[in-house]
Amino acid sequence: MAGIGYSVTIGSFQASSQAGQGNGYVRSIVSELSMDGAGGRCYLELVASDSAPPAPGDATTISLDDGNGGVTVFTGVVMETRGTPETALIVGADALARLARLDVSGAYEQTSAGSIVSELVQQAGATAGTIEDGPTFPSYVLHRGPRALRHVQRLAEQCGFDVYTDGEGQVHFAAPKQGQADHTFTYRTQVLKVELRQSPPAYDGVAVWGEGAASTQGSKKAHWLVADLSSVTGTAAVDGKLTVQAGSEGELSREVRDGAIRTGDDAATQARMRMAALASRPLRGFIEVLGSPAVKPGDLIQLEEISAGHPVRSLATNKVLRVRAVRHTLSARAGFVTRMEL
Repeated sequence: MAGIGYSVTIGSFQASSQAGQGNGYVRSIVSELSMDGAGGRCYLELVASDSAPPAPGDATTISLDDGNGGVTVFTGVVMETRGTPETALIVGADALARLARLDVSGAYEQTSAGSIVSELVQQAGATAGTIEDGPTFPSYVLHRGPRALRHVQRLAEQCGFDVYTDGEGQVHFAAPKQGQADHTFTYRTQVLKVELRQSPPAYDGVAVWGEGAASTQGSKKAHWLVADLSSVTGTAAVDGKLTVQAGSEGELSREVRDGAIRTGDDAATQARMRMAALASRPLRGFIEVLGSPAVKPGDLIQLEEISAGHPVRSLATNKVLRVRAVRHTLSARAGFVTRMEL
């Protein structure tokens, strides 16, 4: 197995752990991708030289190697360059930053959530990855004010989906993954730090209220306002084991009003998908492991061989956990560490 390595390209600047490759040197690398906030970031500390440092807008690619082959962990552009006598600090952002800067407006009829997202990603000049359809809206309006990213995030809330980028910079809009773990980490040999917590969710149910008379009067009467919204309502809840119960109301139910919902079936579907997204996060916290560049947001992970009597054992044994954010750090001081937020 080969040793730890890296490759960085920022505009015309290139650096590599391979001797004789590149035209510059890197002191440290931090790359992070996240489902939350405004997307991923990278922080690169370059050794000062006589050459001009990279400029805002320069394309940025980072590849890390844990000894099993290089993996691209970040693709984006430079947002900021800071200079000191010893170093140049480069701050980059991924494709979600493009959506965060794009002001849009538009109206759609009989269009799926995924189709709207695909159009916004294209308008932002980003590359679409997995874009799932989600529900189809009879009509949907994008008002100026919220930027494109906020519109995409709101659509994700309505669908119970996640929004994130991968290492190649592709934008994903998809339901939480289910099934077996993509990555397994041996507690004694790979895990450096861990903090897991299990607590009741802030709410255990949702009631979605739509509008219009489509459920009782047909689709041609979807625009009618009705006094009784019981036919345009859907509920769902989770039990103590975070199992979704469609048609149920929780003790701490949350009410959502959504004018894009026009039928009771659509309201019930949205309620169920919102609670499925909540149930996909049974534990919160973080896990730090020896550098693992293949991990990305949305991946499923599992811990094995946890010592008997360890507090984490009862929480994590036989549990498949979903990564919401991942940060890779490579430096002389820290070595190569991967931190996964759950």
